[in-house]
Amino acid sequence: MKTFRLIAAVFFLLPISLLANQYLFMHLDSHRFLDQDRETVVFLDYQIPYQSLLFEAGNGAYFAQVEVGISISAQDSLLSEQKIDDVIGITNKFDAQSMQKAYFNRIAIPMDQDSLTIVFTAKDILSEKVFSRSIFLKALPKDSRLSDIELNNRISEDDGSYMKKFRRGSRVFEPAVSLIISKNHYDHAIIYTELYSREENLGENLLLILNLSRDDKTVMEDYLDLSVVNSLSNGLSLKIPLEDLEAGTYVGKISLLLDDIIEEKEFDLVVSEEKEILHRLFTDMDEEYALMRYFMVSKLPRNWDSMKEESKRYYISNFWKEMALTNRMSVDGIIDLVQERVDHSNQYFASIKPGWQTDMGRVYVRQGRPSDIEKGQSSTDSRFAIKDYQIWKYSTGEKPVYLFIDIQMNNNYRLIYVDGDDMEVNNPDWLRYLGSDFDENLLRN
Repeated sequence: MKTFRLIAAVFFLLPISLLANQYLFMHLDSHRFLDQDRETVVFLDYQIPYQSLLFEAGNGAYFAQVEVGISISAQDSLLSEQKIDDVIGITNKFDAQSMQKAYFNRIAIPMDQDSLTIVFTAKDILSEKVFSRSIFLKALPKDSRLSDIELNNRISEDDGSYMKKFRRGSRVFEPAVSLIISKNHYDHAIIYTELYSREENLGENLLLILNLSRDDKTVMEDYLDLSVVNSLSNGLSLKIPLEDLEAGTYVGKISLLLDDIIEEKEFDLVVSEEKEILHRLFTDMDEEYALMRYFMVSKLPRNWDSMKEESKRYYISNFWKEMALTNRMSVDGIIDLVQERVDHSNQYFASIKPGWQTDMGRVYVRQGRPSDIEKGQSSTDSRFAIKDYQIWKYSTGEKPVYLFIDIQMNNNYRLIYVDGDDMEVNNPDWLRYLGSDFDENLLRN
């Protein structure tokens, strides 16, 4: 299989049965902050890539539903339980295949105990995939000078979006719950922390050091003078440029100094850099174009021959992405499946041309193995010499029936009758090839 993206078209549904993976892939992270009474508040953030969810169409959009459960206990005593129903809507069906686009939510949990155990569960209602994780947390000391470190993808002006839970003032902080930030999509990683002071500490000459290391080697170190701090709680956001960072895992640390280090906090950062993958099955793009015609109800572009090579590659890649989305498979999975059908067709249906290009091959590539095959011969009552025929029946979808006959007696079976498939056409003289005494009951399904 070769892998080398642009249109939204109508595709024929492949009759494919899939086994669902029961694990819901998502990300969960927690951060502790102090409120104005110096009590700890936990922000429990979760991020679910759209590709992990099963969406269904409705009211002009696509929706998924996730049931979230929160169980909080301390010293083996259950303190509270909470259920949350997240209804997730998208308008572009292509987004359902995206790992970059995701649903975010935040749950604020006050800590009135020295330590808590939080059990978080999530279930995608449509696919029944589940996620579960247990987190043990200790409250921040009341005299803490720093909160936990929160990693963010970006900070934007508040546009009234659903991410209102991530607003601080007039800005929205988009969390990197996965701790992975892509160089392809962002120029900086942004860390957020809060600095806490008491009345007697205001005006201290503090120094904050941001250190980033990889494999125990420092790759970045910045210093920030905090001598002008004059508030009991100050939010600090610091940028980490990604341009010069190689893809990999980094350990970050913030140190707060007076004369000596008085507090430190660590965080993890994973920098990713994706290579764009363009998908295709054939080396020859004209063959790919011919294959696409098997599945697309709407016409392919008439200017295919004059299109640039790059445009063709993106067009083909988007065809496979739409095929994967339609059939609820991965792109590689749908390409592998079609490749298997092409190989089978080439092995068993080849004649004067490759098997996948014959009528039998076209139907097999689209529909897969028939549920039932009946073989026979035309009668002497037909207008032609006796010829072999095959009737293919399928038990899925519209339960289509196809009748092929070896007109030229060279194993190039031609499709002359079809029922239950609007993408194929009947030969109006199909019965003349078989003879007037042909039992049409054989075509019932």
